[in-house]
Amino acid sequence: MDLMHYPTQTLVDVAYMSVKKDITEGVLVPGQKIITRELHERYGISETPIKQALNRLITEGLVESTPRKGVRVKDIRWEEIEELWDIRQMIETYYAGRAIANFDTAAGEKFAHNLRDHARIIDHATDLNDHFRNYYLDQEFHQLYIKCAGNKRATRLYYSLGTHVYAYYIYGRQSKEETVAGLREHEAIYEALAAGDEERLKQCIATHIVNAKVKINRILQKG
Repeated sequence: MDLMHYPTQTLVDVAYMSVKKDITEGVLVPGQKIITRELHERYGISETPIKQALNRLITEGLVESTPRKGVRVKDIRWEEIEELWDIRQMIETYYAGRAIANFDTAAGEKFAHNLRDHARIIDHATDLNDHFRNYYLDQEFHQLYIKCAGNKRATRLYYSLGTHVYAYYIYGRQSKEETVAGLREHEAIYEALAAGDEERLKQCIATHIVNAKVKINRILQKG
């Protein structure tokens, strides 16, 4: 499915995906000021839906707005990523026991569906839309996990961390083998969760996050 031309999309959706595509492909680079008039000319979309799309991207953390400086592509910094991932690890491990206690058949089916879809996307990935789908499924897996904790405030905090924003800067810079390895770590987390093994679950989470941090740092260092 071509996300850029899906028939039910609004102009805001099209603008949103267009900006995200340009950031991922390096047309818009970290720190670059975004001029809505230029995007209007590039996409052939009026400035109102473009501004609404940018507001959505600001909420997601991919774009930032600074008083008197305007809207810019978020400048990705390793130090910030590392700190956010440390917070994410604290949340995920802290709620391991509660996630196990709340894990049920319905949750298990959602996890299994996510893992199957993720494996299928990795096997057949061909373009940027598949890249977006891959990282959506990666993010969804962790959201399913934190939902099992049953703490709404913790869930909102977790969502606000934006630890998956980095994914839009590494298109074409991560091997399929690395993507598959990440999926295998998700499967290990799921198996520990389903087995009710809290210590193994915490260890699987720690391993996954450490490996992700090493990979992201290596990719960003290459520039």
